[in-house]
Amino acid sequence: MFRTKELTLVGLMGALMFTVSFLFGSLLNVALGNPAASGFITTFLQSVILVITALILRKFWTATFIFGIYGVLAIPTNMLGGLPGIFKVVLGLLIGFIFDVVVHLCRYKRWGMFLGLAVTYVSLAPLFMLLYSLLGMPGLDRLIKVFPIMVAIFLVEAMIGAWVGMKIFDRIKNKRAIRQIATY
Repeated sequence: MFRTKELTLVGLMGALMFTVSFLFGSLLNVALGNPAASGFITTFLQSVILVITALILRKFWTATFIFGIYGVLAIPTNMLGGLPGIFKVVLGLLIGFIFDVVVHLCRYKRWGMFLGLAVTYVSLAPLFMLLYSLLGMPGLDRLIKVFPIMVAIFLVEAMIGAWVGMKIFDRIKNKRAIRQIATY
């Protein structure tokens, strides 16, 4: 069960993840003229936020709730691969659940954060391809062509994001506000 303070943190981190991804992702999309470009900055930012929150709470469903909130907020945007409406929420929940399962099985160890992100971001491309195919969305052929490149870039960014998230966590873990929420 989540306490009120923990749910507040999860809600704030989900909103923060959406806000920074939207701001920086939109800037990158406009700068490069490619609607898919936002994924190249959001992967890093999302990894930082997920790792910090997972290390503070160390509870199953944390990432699922964060990405669920992210998916709901992303509905009116082109985020999460431009999928229509409710499919963004479904994809967000799946992303968070995959991370939660792996990190939980690794008992919230630091190496488990890296593994969780690796499994999550390697799983994303096939999930997108499946959803694009099921929904008959255009662009599946282009997605298949860039799949290996995207996975490689996302993995590198996720690993750097995890490392940055751990460094930030190490700096804030003894702060009074964090200790009041933390379950470590």
